[in-house]
Amino acid sequence: LLFACGQKTDPPADTRPAVAVQTIEAQVTRTPNVVEVVGTVRARLNATIAAKIPATVREVSVKAGDFVAASQPLAKLDDRDLRAEFDKAKADYDRYRALLDKQTATRAEFEAVESRYKVAEATLSYAQLVAPFDGQITGKTCDVGDLATPGKPLFTIEQPTEFRLEVNVSERDVYAVAAGKAIYCVIDSTQEKCDGQVDEVIPAADPVTRTVLAKIALKCRQPVRSGMFGRAQLLLGERFAMFVPKSAVHERGQLTYVFIADAGKARMRLVRTGKSYLDAVELLSGVQPGERVIVAGEVADGQPVAP
Repeated sequence: LLFACGQKTDPPADTRPAVAVQTIEAQVTRTPNVVEVVGTVRARLNATIAAKIPATVREVSVKAGDFVAASQPLAKLDDRDLRAEFDKAKADYDRYRALLDKQTATRAEFEAVESRYKVAEATLSYAQLVAPFDGQITGKTCDVGDLATPGKPLFTIEQPTEFRLEVNVSERDVYAVAAGKAIYCVIDSTQEKCDGQVDEVIPAADPVTRTVLAKIALKCRQPVRSGMFGRAQLLLGERFAMFVPKSAVHERGQLTYVFIADAGKARMRLVRTGKSYLDAVELLSGVQPGERVIVAGEVADGQPVAP
């Protein structure tokens, strides 16, 4: 028994077969310094329709989602009082025009009456709300019987053919969104990476958020809608970073790890990841330059591997 306690024994040999794997050498390389800013998709051409006079809504001709043509009626307001004023102004205009022809009224009197007639005619036209351009009704906030007041939105309309991503860019990064510059944009709902071009940059910064509003024209293959969430990828020069293929990074619960080929065996390393770019993921910690990262092959920690 004493002899057995004092005898040294070797650990059991790993009898698992070696797994064929593919590896790459972890290297720090120069990479584009890309910063993402979030924004909202909006139509290039949109308008809010409101009444210019206080009146009751008598008729509504469209609903949200309808496509309309320019000058197509959207709603009609109660115009009885306005029409009475117009009829009176027109009668006075016709009468003074005849008097002017007979030279029994002065030019000044006729012009005063003519001015009142034109004002009454213009005011009567305000009772008819029409579409300012070809587009789609995206909002309707009125029904028959509602009181329309000046400035109260009744309809919203937009052209669903051209869209822009509106983003707020930090004042220190505003140089990256110069007008005409090409910028990649990602629309999360469609998972599409669209080509974009800076269309407009507001010259003044917001004094509260210290950001500048930039509008990026989108060239997406998949359809988008106003209000969608998007991200613009701004290129801010270059930096040094370590990237590995996404296939090399594994997740289990809250743990993120890779496998390293070390002395013929797979070793698990916990890592902290950064930005993703195309099919690569940035490693912030956990792997040293020069180590071999396993990018293909089903392995477990400590398993023999054959690169």
